[in-house]
Amino acid sequence: MSNSKKKKKKNNHTSATSNVQAKKQTAVQTAKPAKAQNIETKQETVNTQAAVEKKEPVKVQTIENKQEPPHEFKDPRKVPPKEDLKIEDKLEFATMSRKERRAAKRKRLKETTEGMTLVQKLQYFLYAYKMEILLPLIVIIAISLIVVAFFRGNKPIALSYAVVNCEDLEALDTSVIEADYWNYYGFDDNYQFQKVLDLKYNPSISTNEASKDAESGNYIAFPTLCDENYYDIIITNKRGLEYLSESSIIHTLGEALPSDLYDIFTADYNDQITTSPAYTGKSAPYAINISDTDFAKKLNPGYNDVYICFPGVSEDNQKRVKQICNFIFDLGLEL
Repeated sequence: MSNSKKKKKKNNHTSATSNVQAKKQTAVQTAKPAKAQNIETKQETVNTQAAVEKKEPVKVQTIENKQEPPHEFKDPRKVPPKEDLKIEDKLEFATMSRKERRAAKRKRLKETTEGMTLVQKLQYFLYAYKMEILLPLIVIIAISLIVVAFFRGNKPIALSYAVVNCEDLEALDTSVIEADYWNYYGFDDNYQFQKVLDLKYNPSISTNEASKDAESGNYIAFPTLCDENYYDIIITNKRGLEYLSESSIIHTLGEALPSDLYDIFTADYNDQITTSPAYTGKSAPYAINISDTDFAKKLNPGYNDVYICFPGVSEDNQKRVKQICNFIFDLGLEL
């Protein structure tokens, strides 16, 4: 019984071994065609590369640029002087007479610029003689500016005025002053206007905040110039008037106007006289209301309440104040 079991196990082992060997042979037979296929593919790749290498290279025709180079500008710093013109030392020039120096320089210039075009000669001339050209030119310009400033400063004034709190400078029509007023009195070209138009003053806003909207230099200089009788009149609205009076930039009508003009306004235009608080808080007559005049409407400062006030008290200020008031209100004064 035991022998039969051993034989049976042996037979089973033999059959299993034969099955494994059969599977291995099948796998080997299947792999061989694939390996052969890979070898054929590699061979085709090698043949293709060999065929590409056998192709003749493309011949590229190069076109040579036969254009001749332009004539180069000779830098005067690199052009060596002629043997007979090596007069670099100023002491050697000093031994020559003025006529000899001029002749030597002309000869040197002619030989150095030989072969140059007109433009190149001009470039060389400007480079070589730049100091001889610039120095006289600077002197002429400086003298001209001094002369212009002198005569401009000595030209008589037709009117010196300021516009405060203008809403739109582009809409502001100063021709009512610089054309209509000019022609009304027949001023000639010897006269000039002095003006500032971009000041913003308000009692509730500090000068530092207001200066952001205009040139801060005007805010620094304006009170001082008014104190020195530089401006004849200031055109402003109510807010600007209050600031100017509280800051003592303007004077009361009794201080600023000529006595005869003051009498005319107090008698015939008393309704237009406007009070404003001084720095003490007490109100005083500081301005004249010109809102309904053709002058104010044409000027168009951007507000409806238009006032004229007076920062100067000199004789020249009073003379020009009388002229502008006569023009605005058509007083019929003989001036």
